[in-house]
Amino acid sequence: MNLFFGEKKSDESQNVKFKGEPEKGEDVYTEVTATITEAYFGVTKVLNFKTVDGGNKKIDVKIPAGIRNNEKIRVIGQGKAGKNGGKNGDLFIRIKIKDVLNLKLDGVDLCTELPITPWESALSTKVAITGIDEEVMVDVPKGIQSGEKIIIDDKGYKDGKGGRGKLIIAIKIMMPTTINEEEMKLLKKLKDISNFNPRKAKALWLLT
Repeated sequence: MNLFFGEKKSDESQNVKFKGEPEKGEDVYTEVTATITEAYFGVTKVLNFKTVDGGNKKIDVKIPAGIRNNEKIRVIGQGKAGKNGGKNGDLFIRIKIKDVLNLKLDGVDLCTELPITPWESALSTKVAITGIDEEVMVDVPKGIQSGEKIIIDDKGYKDGKGGRGKLIIAIKIMMPTTINEEEMKLLKKLKDISNFNPRKAKALWLLT
């Protein structure tokens, strides 16, 4: 038997690539970024590659709806060219999901913030917020505090099983930066008639 590339005759000879034998091309790995919304609904991205001869190559990649963060898409035959008539390698694309302005992805849950006024916190309110695919009405209960969360089932990201995760809404109570004269009078009146002292309440909680 004739051997090539200086291979010694041994049990390892079966791993030798003989001259002229078809050889599959190398696989290629890359990353593509998609927003939460794009990944949720699905989107087609155009990838631009430099070819070996210095030319440009474009590939349309369809990102399926509901793909998870860091999942990979395999595009058969779009890797490096094979040798001696061998098949081309494959292209593996890792999908990186990017948060959008009002939504952050946590597994299959979507997280957002809801700014409310002090009087909305004190009196309760109903607020419409923008979810990933629709407006969601949120019932804000009376007396809710900053940092507390409202959780709505089945309004999150797709879970891959036909369902959806949760929409997790963090409450953020905001004070106005400017106050007119009438508002100032009302605040002073509230200060005079209210017995509420958050520092005293916290001290009692720490002692229990």
